[in-house]
Amino acid sequence: MSSLKKQFLTGVVYSVGAKYIGLFVQLVITGILSRILKPDDFGIVAIATVFILFFTLLGEVGIGAAIIQNKMLSPKEIQSIFSFSIYIGITLAFVFFLLSGKIADFYNRPELERICRLLSLNILFASFNVVLNALLLKEKKFRFIALRTLLIQIISGIIGIAAAYAGLKTYALILYAISASASMFIFNYLKSPLSFELFPKLPAIRKIFRYSAYQFLFNFINYFSRNLDKLLIGKFLSPVLLGFYDKAYRLMLLPVENLTYVLAPVIHPFFSDFQQDKQRILENYMKIVRVLALVGFPISVFLHFSAAELISIIFGPQWGAAVRPFEILAWSVGLQIVLSSAGPIFQAANNTRLLFISGLLSAIIMVLGILYGILLPKAWTVSPMVCSPHSLLTSYNAT
Repeated sequence: MSSLKKQFLTGVVYSVGAKYIGLFVQLVITGILSRILKPDDFGIVAIATVFILFFTLLGEVGIGAAIIQNKMLSPKEIQSIFSFSIYIGITLAFVFFLLSGKIADFYNRPELERICRLLSLNILFASFNVVLNALLLKEKKFRFIALRTLLIQIISGIIGIAAAYAGLKTYALILYAISASASMFIFNYLKSPLSFELFPKLPAIRKIFRYSAYQFLFNFINYFSRNLDKLLIGKFLSPVLLGFYDKAYRLMLLPVENLTYVLAPVIHPFFSDFQQDKQRILENYMKIVRVLALVGFPISVFLHFSAAELISIIFGPQWGAAVRPFEILAWSVGLQIVLSSAGPIFQAANNTRLLFISGLLSAIIMVLGILYGILLPKAWTVSPMVCSPHSLLTSYNAT
């Protein structure tokens, strides 16, 4: 076995191990919280989370993938990029804080203002983590990443559950989210400390601009295609229905995240080492696709026919309205597992422009389907949520 292949498999083992142990931990935490809190608690936080993800995306601006891809960046240049990302994070967190009232007015939920203001801390920490996370991946420190991720899940989960038992309701979910992002920054910075520059050097930013710009545009398009359903359900239906839909959607995503997404952080750093040899990238990628297809499509069938049992066991009988949406969403799992692995290949091949174009075409189809599913039908026979086509189509994942 070649050294590169051995390193790749080692990275996959650490990534998969952490993900599956983390999956068990996450299911336990989610199961406990779902029995303490109400669907409305999850729904109102899901609305805020959509906006948080958007501002987090703006803070990332494609920098992470560009750092992994560019092998010529000096420590000083990385330090300048890190300082630049801090300025971005502070600015975006402040803007989101100011917009919290407008978001609450749009959904006619006054409590959203305080929730969004508290969650602005997540935007801050997410921007701080962009460069630090990228460095860990670039240096292939997969063992540390695996252990860090698992510890963060346990720490934040304990905090969230304790807060829920203390009667903090919605704020238990907020503490859960903030403690996770803050803990990640602490772990990352202790492992790869970087100094802050008051005046970041612009040449360092220009060095990664073209690559990061297309990466950002793809992420931007992908965000809207993957979150428009939640925005519309929260606005035109209700936070309660969004809570049921979001629970079904997140459960559907678990096998995708724990199969494909465990490979993505490993694929890009390793495949970028031979970014000039496109044929080699293709040959190795097709091997990965075959394995993912053999695993993914049987999982789709299993999830569809086990929907009622899975919802009841994991979340409890009060979440029965999430069964039908989950049955429909389950059919998309196989396709998502296969197609979501394409993003890192575009990145490794140094072609984020093509990644953006493919994402744009996919997003157009998805958005049209979402708009039809949410806005046009006049009669909902089981639940409005079941008609959302959000995950019946898929887009490439580039994280």
